[in-house]
Amino acid sequence: MALLDSEIAEIKAELGFNLLTTGAIPYIATVVSAASSPTPVGLILASATGFAAGQRVVVDVDDFEETATVRSISGSTITVGLRLAHTAGYPVAVVCGETLVRQALRRIRAVKEELANTFGEGALKQVDEVQFYQVAGNQTAFGVLGVNLNYWRDELASRLGIASMWSMRQGAAQTLSVY
Repeated sequence: MALLDSEIAEIKAELGFNLLTTGAIPYIATVVSAASSPTPVGLILASATGFAAGQRVVVDVDDFEETATVRSISGSTITVGLRLAHTAGYPVAVVCGETLVRQALRRIRAVKEELANTFGEGALKQVDEVQFYQVAGNQTAFGVLGVNLNYWRDELASRLGIASMWSMRQGAAQTLSVY
């Protein structure tokens, strides 16, 4: 069996090739209820061109985004197993450059939110005898989240086929000494 377009897009992402393409993503009017386990749902697409059984598709965006496999296709209807609730007007797309970029952006936003919520836990713990919060080895919670943020920024740059300015800045020496 030949590689699927979605697999080729993933390969391009992993090898640093540009992933963005132009074209419309069909938006769906089918309302989907939440389920405790993936439930088969028929989604009527504006156009089923480019969709095939066995392909991975991304349904919706942001916190409602989920990835599923097309179980069957009939005309302009695809059947996928969905777990989350979806209201009318969400996009459905075969896994592609655009969906991979959105995934990286969502993860960057999640790390930044976690950084904001962790504020105060990643710095000094005690003043009279200097102690730092530690979570992994010698790293603070902020340090671990910073590494995670840099990873996803690099991943996004890779998926877009561009250099990460954040990684380029990492080479510059920056230190802070407190005496």
